[in-house]
Amino acid sequence: MVRSTTYLWTGIIGIGLYILVLLEIPLYFVYTPTPSGTPPASIILLRILVDMFICIGLIGFFSGFKNIISQSEPAYEWLGTFIFACGIAFAIVAFVADSIQAGSVWAAHTNPVNPTWVGYGGEGALLIYGPINRLLNAIILFACSTLILKTRLFPKWTVWLGYIFAIYNLSFVPTIIYMTTPLDFYSVNGWNIPIAAGLFFLWILIIGIFLIRKKNKKEVHQTFLVTH
Repeated sequence: MVRSTTYLWTGIIGIGLYILVLLEIPLYFVYTPTPSGTPPASIILLRILVDMFICIGLIGFFSGFKNIISQSEPAYEWLGTFIFACGIAFAIVAFVADSIQAGSVWAAHTNPVNPTWVGYGGEGALLIYGPINRLLNAIILFACSTLILKTRLFPKWTVWLGYIFAIYNLSFVPTIIYMTTPLDFYSVNGWNIPIAAGLFFLWILIIGIFLIRKKNKKEVHQTFLVTH
């Protein structure tokens, strides 16, 4: 039997992740540009700092999710482990991308840079933030939705929502063969990225809310058993 605290904390982390994403995404668009048109170094480093906490949150969320699947649905433990592994991979490569971008800012010293553009030293992070993350997001969403479809852990509409979000993410994996033009929608570092990331974390938010609701239902059920 899964402890209700596992549902609670996994749900809280899922909600917290979405809040952090809402704080991070505006930092890519809302700032006072330097004379060269690039964002201030402080803004770049701030959004990297926020992203680091998001990475830690992902590890916590998928650890809790794996524990819930392992104990409540033993027949699908292998799928829960696969989802956990993909979630950890997502967090690790995001840490790598953060390191590359932060390094390009430090290396520039007093010269303004934008590590999301080619030519500023952060090009190595573009593949991670683009096609690699889209592929990992698509796999996680597809695997989680299939798991929910088989186990009925959550409402059926979350399954189809997950599949739709997965297809959207998967459609941007081929951007690897296209140019790196940030103003283009369909490019490695285009503005499709914040939309895709927003949808992925929106799905995590929804699952987090349902996990907290399940926790409350478990407590009511346990109280009923004790009193009767």
